Amino acid sequence: MMRPTPPPWRRLWGTGLTTGLVLAIGLLLGHLIWGIWGFMGGFTSLYVHQQPFRRRGITLALVGFGLAASMALGALTAIWWHMALALALVGAGATYFTGAFDVPLPAGFMFILTACISAALPLHPPSIVFIRVAAVLGGAGVAWLVGMSDWLFDRSQPTREPVANVYRALERLARALGTGRQSHAAAKAAEALVTADRAIAGEHEPQLQQLVTRGHDLFRALMALASATHKPLPEDWSAVLKHIAQRIRRPQLEHSSVPLPHIPADDRLWQRWHRAVEDTLADLEHPKPPAHVAPVYQPRPQEKLKRALSPDSLVWPAVVRMAIAIMASVLIAHLLGIAHPFWVPLTAAAVLQGVSTVVILERTIQRAIGTTLGLFLTVGLTALHPSTLASALFIVVLQLGMLFFIAKNYGISVIFITSLALTIIYAETHPPVLPMAIARFWDTLLGSAIGLAAALTLWRKASSEHLEEAMSQTVQRINQLLQAIFTGHPSVARLRHQVLGLLLTMRHLYETALGELPPLDPDSVWPQILAVERLGYFVTALNPEDAHPPEVADKVRPVLDAAARRFDGEHHIPVPRVPALPGYPAIEHTLWDLLESVDLAPKTQAQSS
Repeated sequence: MMRPTPPPWRRLWGTGLTTGLVLAIGLLLGHLIWGIWGFMGGFTSLYVHQQPFRRRGITLALVGFGLAASMALGALTAIWWHMALALALVGAGATYFTGAFDVPLPAGFMFILTACISAALPLHPPSIVFIRVAAVLGGAGVAWLVGMSDWLFDRSQPTREPVANVYRALERLARALGTGRQSHAAAKAAEALVTADRAIAGEHEPQLQQLVTRGHDLFRALMALASATHKPLPEDWSAVLKHIAQRIRRPQLEHSSVPLPHIPADDRLWQRWHRAVEDTLADLEHPKPPAHVAPVYQPRPQEKLKRALSPDSLVWPAVVRMAIAIMASVLIAHLLGIAHPFWVPLTAAAVLQGVSTVVILERTIQRAIGTTLGLFLTVGLTALHPSTLASALFIVVLQLGMLFFIAKNYGISVIFITSLALTIIYAETHPPVLPMAIARFWDTLLGSAIGLAAALTLWRKASSEHLEEAMSQTVQRINQLLQAIFTGHPSVARLRHQVLGLLLTMRHLYETALGELPPLDPDSVWPQILAVERLGYFVTALNPEDAHPPEVADKVRPVLDAAARRFDGEHHIPVPRVPALPGYPAIEHTLWDLLESVDLAPKTQAQSS
């Protein structure tokens, strides 16, 4: 099944150019094999993402050094237990750092792939390791230059794109109000806002900072409308939001005005929405430094690394599981008499890249089928007895094929990944092809079985076990935000950002838990998630200027306190009756939904046991 994901054109041309340059440099130096080693440093180009150039430069440099370290550690394979420790260290380290910094796919896999390929290459003479590491660093340097080349043409594009995505997400939310898609669209809009906040944090982009602030205003105005209307906004409003997104994405376009649709007279919520859109258009047409933009808290690198090891993080179980699976795969392969077992841990690590047990199971099947077809492709290519130059050309084509399909169909991309790794090994060692293919087939089955066993036995219910705690924390923070809004506390902006982040974390845990085995029952858990989400978005939509009387917060506090304690496992806690909130009917109704889900729905812990 092919997912309708657009091809990653930026990565394709960047990776193709990097690979071509690295191989050309090796050819000019008279050692094309150096270019093939440098090609593995070119994996750095796979980590070019939409982020400000300063952060992109740091990220790509760290990736390059990480790939070089992986090449060096992968060479420590003279004894089988050396291989087990070295590959486990690479796998655990790559999983930890990419998880702590939320690095998207391919995440840590390319580091493991580089280490495993290094483990398969001969070490004669021993000093050749230093040449390979130098080649990887050279390839990473070329990838860094290509990855940063956008800076010469459009220096603000990496920050403009996330801001434009905010308004595209708001346009989809406007069309989803009052429909079954509203909850999903609201989560996507919140995610776009959080991503944009991160993109502009610390950047000197005053207009974009102001437009992100306006995006938050529009999101809250939309959620306020959602509390009072049960149908999508007219299409004319979608056209306005599309216009704003297009202007942000391509500021060089000729300026044109867009008429605003009429709104119902004397409707406070519609007037708030109309005013927010007018302010956004004014900032777009006449850029000016913002009077005040509330700073968005961004954790420092050391805080992210520490948080990844906290008890409520999903990173450290993934790290330990990866290390155990890799060490076990090398040990089992050694006990079975496999002379060069590098492919077994590589396969186990690839299987464990899935985000949930169901995804890992699917990847296991896709990996087995894709690897088998990849072996056939490798046999066909090597049957041509290609020269080193021809092998280099095959490597370029295989890598581009992997990139094109990796987001569309994992199974198809595995065909290219398999043939890519084996072609690199063949270019240097020229082993007998058919025995190599047969050995890799059995190694694939063994590695897939070990990876799947690790997924089914080690922390297989991690998301389910953290879900109730996440719901409790989210409700507590919503309660704090409500108190701050009604008392006029200056922490409102900070708490709003924290609530959005917790809502997204809660939804991510829920969606991941659905992929665990046995999965959560969505009919029992979804009402709780939906009620917390709706309450959170409605509370963030409140204006402190309109929040009165202060007694409302006092009435709601004990209800939310009790609900949070229920989610935290104190199921005996009595929940007070929801007070009447004449000025806030949507919040009152959502509180009733929340308490009904707490009282009547089976608990997630019971489901997971």
